[in-house]
Amino acid sequence: MLFLLVLLPLFGGLVGWLSDAFLQGSFTRIGQCRIGHYKRFRFLNKLSDELCGYGSSWVALLIMLITLVIIFILGFDALASFYQGQDWVKSIDLAWIPLFGIRFHLMLDGLSILMNLLIIIIVIIGILYSRKEAPNSPGLFYFCLLFMTSAVMMSFMAMDLFLWFFLWEAVVIPVYFLITLWGRRDSSAQLTINGASKFLIYTQISSLLMLLSIVSLALTNWQLTNQWTFDYDILTKTPISSYVEFLLMLGFLAAFIVRIPLAPFHSWFIDAHIESSTTGSIMISGLLVNTAIYGLLRFVIPLFPNASLTISPLMWGLSLLTLFYCAFLCFSQSDIKRLIAYAHVALMSFMTAVVYSASLLAYQGIILQIISVSLVIVGLFIISGLLAERYSTRNISQLLGLKAQVKYLSTLTLFFIFAVLGVPGTANFVGNFMAIVGSYSNASYIAILLIVGLIMLSISIIIRIHPIFYGVVDNSLPAKKAISIKDLCLLITILVILFFIGLYPQWVLDMSYPVVSKIQHIFSSAQTNLIEGDV
Repeated sequence: MLFLLVLLPLFGGLVGWLSDAFLQGSFTRIGQCRIGHYKRFRFLNKLSDELCGYGSSWVALLIMLITLVIIFILGFDALASFYQGQDWVKSIDLAWIPLFGIRFHLMLDGLSILMNLLIIIIVIIGILYSRKEAPNSPGLFYFCLLFMTSAVMMSFMAMDLFLWFFLWEAVVIPVYFLITLWGRRDSSAQLTINGASKFLIYTQISSLLMLLSIVSLALTNWQLTNQWTFDYDILTKTPISSYVEFLLMLGFLAAFIVRIPLAPFHSWFIDAHIESSTTGSIMISGLLVNTAIYGLLRFVIPLFPNASLTISPLMWGLSLLTLFYCAFLCFSQSDIKRLIAYAHVALMSFMTAVVYSASLLAYQGIILQIISVSLVIVGLFIISGLLAERYSTRNISQLLGLKAQVKYLSTLTLFFIFAVLGVPGTANFVGNFMAIVGSYSNASYIAILLIVGLIMLSISIIIRIHPIFYGVVDNSLPAKKAISIKDLCLLITILVILFFIGLYPQWVLDMSYPVVSKIQHIFSSAQTNLIEGDV
């Protein structure tokens, strides 16, 4: 079942792409037939576009719904085991490149189930929304979505560091195509710098540093044991000096800081969102950046606990700098999509700072934050797309009279803003509360600064968004298009999930506890001046 879970999206995307290519070719051949006075079947062009577009989206949607059923089955099985006090793990461990001890090793535990469940829900939402954008080459478009989904899902389960790097890089390919081939569909911005190219340059350079660290760590273990391996469990036990540990950790951090992203490496993230379609923004915010926070928890802390403790002050400073910097920038943003992107960077920096608090309560709060922030940002990007569709602009100063112009959309916008602020009842509130209280026990000053940063971010968002609800409306202009039932259901579904987790977060905490408790124990046992071995 685990193989089916991770490979079904990839297989479904490939089938949809090939089906689209076959239908396009068939319609092209029919359209080239000449009848009577050499008239072509021109109507087949439109028919083929409609059929291929909807066909590919239906295939993608069906595949993701089947994947959702599978993850639910595994999730209920895992919860039942956790409630009985038993460990629950499903794994795949196959030889891949035996010469270097590289294995196709995937492990599904409670944390991986939560991350994959989040990914599947976001991708289903993205597929449903994307149909209104009518992307050209729909087969390739949905293949990119499902290819990215499969790669991200496997990255949340990878237990071989080489496999992890392979999947980390594989995600870059569909994101680049989503920006370049289907970007700027709802954008009025004229950029002088290609966001996709900037994304590719930033990620490739930083990923190369992580690859050097992975190979160096495996080489260090080979010098000690005379055996090549990239196995996560073995490499976490490799005795290395604190100096070497610190250098190796920097390679991992370079890749994660760029993808989170923290200042001053965040510009690719902003430009990528501005150039992307709404669906592209959903995939970037809902899938791509979460791999970096997950990587900090799953790989950096367990592999390099002593070095992580040493660099904690620097990471706190960098995270707080990013939080305050983005909060200030939100005050001056006129593009609603850029405003959402900066708010997301600020929230990601908040989570990064909490990672280095070494608190179990804070770590469980981070898991809730990853889920809630991803869903809220996805909802806000959908709203930005709906606003741009109705006002033909993303300029906040021109989005006036929303309450009177578009029924229900102003109410939903207000709800999602409240969710970003972390009002009681939402999952964001529980995640913020646990993260701040947990951080305060180990780093009180950092927790206070995080609270101040969140307050500043909240004020900036309220000040910038509030004018769109009211304002002088030109009654001579035609009324804005009402929000469709499908879009309304998408936004309400996200809100229901946020309120469900906010009112009953225990199942998320139970699922994540076995993993995060081990990570917290490793970090809490770290020492800044510990030197093991002579390598």
